[in-house]
Amino acid sequence: MAAPKSVIGQTVDAIREAVAPPARLLTDSERSIAAADIYEAGRLTPAYSFMLFSACGIAALGLLQSSVAVIIGAMLISPLMGPIMAMGMALARLDTRAFRSSAATLAIGAGLSVAASILIVWLSPLKDATPEILSRTRPTLLDLIVALLSGFVGAYLTVNRKGGAIAGVAIATALMPPLAVVGYGLATANWQIASGAMLLFLTNVVAILGAVYGVARRYGYRPQVREGRAWETWALLIVMTALCVPLAVSLRSIVIEARETTRVRGVVTDAFAGASPHIAELVVETERGGANEVQAVVVTRKFVPGAEARVASQLKTGAHVEIEQVVTATGVPPSAGSGGALANRVTPTSAPAGPEQKLRAMLAGVGRVESVRRDGEAVEASLVLNGSPSLVDYQAAEQAAQRFLPQTSVRLVPPLAPLPAVQFAYGSSALDADSRRTAESIGWALNRWGLTAANVEGLATPSPRGRRAADLRVAQSRGEAVASVLRERGIDVSVAASVPDAVEGDPAQYLAAQVSAAP
Repeated sequence: MAAPKSVIGQTVDAIREAVAPPARLLTDSERSIAAADIYEAGRLTPAYSFMLFSACGIAALGLLQSSVAVIIGAMLISPLMGPIMAMGMALARLDTRAFRSSAATLAIGAGLSVAASILIVWLSPLKDATPEILSRTRPTLLDLIVALLSGFVGAYLTVNRKGGAIAGVAIATALMPPLAVVGYGLATANWQIASGAMLLFLTNVVAILGAVYGVARRYGYRPQVREGRAWETWALLIVMTALCVPLAVSLRSIVIEARETTRVRGVVTDAFAGASPHIAELVVETERGGANEVQAVVVTRKFVPGAEARVASQLKTGAHVEIEQVVTATGVPPSAGSGGALANRVTPTSAPAGPEQKLRAMLAGVGRVESVRRDGEAVEASLVLNGSPSLVDYQAAEQAAQRFLPQTSVRLVPPLAPLPAVQFAYGSSALDADSRRTAESIGWALNRWGLTAANVEGLATPSPRGRRAADLRVAQSRGEAVASVLRERGIDVSVAASVPDAVEGDPAQYLAAQVSAAP
């Protein structure tokens, strides 16, 4: 009995095999047998169709339940690797008939899989997009690399007729879950999910096909008859390069989101310094390399007025920031779920029985409650928030209180104060998200103060040569933009336009519209 080889001996054998000519790797008969086995696995049979339909149904259920074990089971059942490997082998041998047959098998199988997923999603009461579904909608270059490596392993095992690790290859390539997600996207009319999952599936197919083609050529599979110049290698390279473009863009986007999420988390934590903050939820959307939309739920020991504006100014990207503050006695998350739309929110740690008492207890931790009274079916409270709150903060506090007293109409009355200016971008008379929120909070405050009429003065900077008619039109348009928001709240508005002869002081003061209560 021969003694086992040392590690060095095994390494030398592996190197010899890697550089050996194809004729020494496989004999002609071994190549024929392996090719026949691969083509057989790529045939369209009733068993193939049944297994695909069942596998995609299982995958769809696993995705809807976010069950990794069920999804892995679907990967193991799926026979989709067969026609893809047959296509790669047919391309290496330039066997057009076998390639067309295998491609048809793959297309029919993919169609059956998507149909099964659509049927399952339609019948299922669970239709929410789970993390397992969303994770298959943004493929990157890393997915392409995984599919390539898996394809190399699968092709090596198949060509050498070694099936020991083929189950691991099926799991790594993950062909079935993307098709199930495509069906989910079509069933729920979510085209973004469907298109992202389809890109992942095509990435896996092309990568595996290319890997099988490369391994087959290495093991001596060549065209039996060639007409014209070799084109198949270049065709594969062109297709894979074309796929790399969206995959690289997706990878860059994910890297930027991860970086900006980390940065935003730090900025939000700093904004709540001294309040024992716990960020329970954070969603960051990016655009042009920076944060564009920030939504956060922060559990805090005390209410922090102006937190949204502070975070937005620190980010310096013009991001629209919404922070929902959940105030507790200790700053740790309450046992109940946070729920609800994002807005600054106040949560009581204990609550008496009556609506008035509940509202007073709710607001006591964030400011001074001057009065709470019944007004018919509503409860009205006069509140002075701690710190330097804006009207947006007061409106958000009312929205939060209303969610905690859903059976009672809640009105918070802020203290009388000068109304803030509604800011505009230079040369623009359109309301952006922040300026619209300011205008809406002004209309809300006028309603709470019982005022039914207001004056709006639109402002604009003059040109270097003095005031022009165009400057007055910009000022008038700014006033009308704010007035339209106030009129939606039933306020009678008169609009005037004002442009100075020359800029004095900060030019930003003229990029605005000013609201005042009518006498």
